Amino acid sequence: MPMSGMSTMSPTGLGEATSLEQEEETGETSPQMPAPKKSRTNTPWSPAEEQRLKVMRDAGNSWGEIAKTFPNRTEGSVKKHWYKDMHYADFAENDSAALLAAIKEYEASKWKVIGQKVGKPAKACEQYAKEHFGGRI
Repeated sequence: MPMSGMSTMSPTGLGEATSLEQEEETGETSPQMPAPKKSRTNTPWSPAEEQRLKVMRDAGNSWGEIAKTFPNRTEGSVKKHWYKDMHYADFAENDSAALLAAIKEYEASKWKVIGQKVGKPAKACEQYAKEHFGGRI
């Protein structure tokens, strides 16, 4: 004999009502699900994207504002790319000389080793070398 006021039994028999059952009892709908997060992508950064990132960051835009212009990238990935690969791309005169010496020593194909030797990210070293040393490497 069922007692009034008892909760509806769930299909699992644990006495807990499912959200669908609760919705039917109360007439309330559950809140909207949040928008899905952007999925991870291993898409390499194009030179045009890096240039846009540099221009926007140098202009003082916030990370949120910048990330909105990169629809396939999260705010975190944009920020990480800046600090890991681009932020240290400013080379002083002595850094430039050290980079050129490391390139001659390790050849232009070992950017990770060259970056470690100079104390800068490998991608920043490669980009700087291509822009400033051109045919000398």
